[in-house]
Amino acid sequence: MKRRKEHAHVNHERWLVSYADFITLLFAFFVVMYAISSVNEGKYKVLSSTLKNVFDTSPASSKPIALLHGSASSQDSTQKDVSDEQRRVLVQIKQDMVSALKNEIAQQKVNIIDHKDWLDIDIQSELLFSSGSAVLSDAALTTLTKISQVLARYPNAVRIQGYTDNVPIVSSIYPSNWELSAARAVSVLRLFVEQGVDPARMAAVAYGEFQPLADNTTEAGRQRNRRVMVAISKTASGPTSPFEP
Repeated sequence: MKRRKEHAHVNHERWLVSYADFITLLFAFFVVMYAISSVNEGKYKVLSSTLKNVFDTSPASSKPIALLHGSASSQDSTQKDVSDEQRRVLVQIKQDMVSALKNEIAQQKVNIIDHKDWLDIDIQSELLFSSGSAVLSDAALTTLTKISQVLARYPNAVRIQGYTDNVPIVSSIYPSNWELSAARAVSVLRLFVEQGVDPARMAAVAYGEFQPLADNTTEAGRQRNRRVMVAISKTASGPTSPFEP
């Protein structure tokens, strides 16, 4: 008896396998994308929270902030007003000095130099001292009294600076020109104090022979270099205020 030949069963649902594989891969893809986006979001949240803590620390009221912004402009304006007033006072001091020292200026014994932020009153040492001495002469008393009377009317800081030429001094009192220039500056300072100028405003500085204005190889140059300088600052602070030599 002949056996009936069995026909192979045709599976019409094989596409489901491929579809399931595709869905699985697609799911895995979205899982990866979600994981990546979650990490970035977490970092973003940390950064956002940090920045918020920094910039959200503000006063309870917005008014202090407005005052802060206004204060910068106001402070600049105030500083400018103070500087303008200081300059005005310095100009007035110069005018008073020129009026008080007109004879000495005419004789070229005193020179007033305006540096905008301070005044230099350059006094030739021949008007103040004998050679190699730090004892004030009678003419010096007259001139320095005029200067002190002007200084006493203002609060500005003052620095008295002593200078010499480069000729070595031969003296048992002053071992070098440093000591001589220092003693001369202090002599002027002491007279100012006696005339009523506040000592807290003043300082004495010695430059010796090391800040010459002229050539020390000539007598005229050496005479120009022997001097006392009264430097007047535009500020009312102590003598540590900046002055140029």
